[in-house]
Amino acid sequence: MFIIQGIICQAITVLGIFGNIINCIVFVKQGFSDNINVSLLGLTISDLCSLICIMWTSLFFIPVARDTDLFSSDVHVLSGTLPHIIFTRITGWITAFISLERCVCVIKPLKVKTMFTRKRHFNAMIVIYAVTIASAIPAYVSIGLEWTFFPAENKSRISLIQRLDENGRKVTDALTHAVSGVLIPVSCVVSVVVLTTILVVQLNKTAAWRKSVSPGVIRDTQQPNAKVVINNKEMKIAKMVVIMSLIFIASFFPAAGIFLTEIVEPTFNYDKLNRRLVFVTLSVSFTLEVINSSVNTFVYFRMSTKYRETFLKLFRLNRLPNGYYRND
Repeated sequence: MFIIQGIICQAITVLGIFGNIINCIVFVKQGFSDNINVSLLGLTISDLCSLICIMWTSLFFIPVARDTDLFSSDVHVLSGTLPHIIFTRITGWITAFISLERCVCVIKPLKVKTMFTRKRHFNAMIVIYAVTIASAIPAYVSIGLEWTFFPAENKSRISLIQRLDENGRKVTDALTHAVSGVLIPVSCVVSVVVLTTILVVQLNKTAAWRKSVSPGVIRDTQQPNAKVVINNKEMKIAKMVVIMSLIFIASFFPAAGIFLTEIVEPTFNYDKLNRRLVFVTLSVSFTLEVINSSVNTFVYFRMSTKYRETFLKLFRLNRLPNGYYRND
């Protein structure tokens, strides 16, 4: 646990936080003339918050921090783990929304600008954040943080407390598990898988069509006089979204599997018989989620010319003929 959560996960988290801060700066500098930048910024903020939460959680797996006189070891569940899960759900739904927008861009290129306006991107981000955060309210109604006296140690620490009686907790736990634990993550993964599959199929069809028509750009064959609707830039963005979606799917499947396992085996829960096993599997799952939240900087830099140009200007870097970069 210490090696996975306290060292490996923490090291990736620190790098990811710096990377997402850079992403925020780059997208703000670029502005929102490209509507998709609104969603990419929303995704970056979600990833950043997720990483900050998991960094706080990981501290409790470091012996020095775990044995502090201020906090009980289970404080991270409410103050770090649950917020991290909330933001990973937000990341998932934003990924699904971006995949949907790219699907429409490839399938109905003339309609994408009117269907996915800048305002609708902003509204979608607000709805995704609001609904996902609201779905976690029952969990915070059930448990809380409070100063607790431990007679055996003659000390008081901030620790996790139960605010409801057993019956009330059963209701809130069942509701939280059904909505936040099963419905949202499973539907999110399914949506991303379906949309990514559609996007890959359409990209392959478009690529084959481009080879048969011309090496340049594609025009809408239904409207011969229409302007160019799919160009190299749009194709690159679509491919970038596919890569991001595939990384998300690979990193999120273990978490979805954990929550589905709880349905089949009720004792597979952090406060029941298999508590230690659950923490180990969650540590692996969190590490994969941290990787997902941290690698987007490299994906953007590699696959987005506009992002790369803004990034290089931000750090005053010039690309050399040998492929390396140097500071002016």
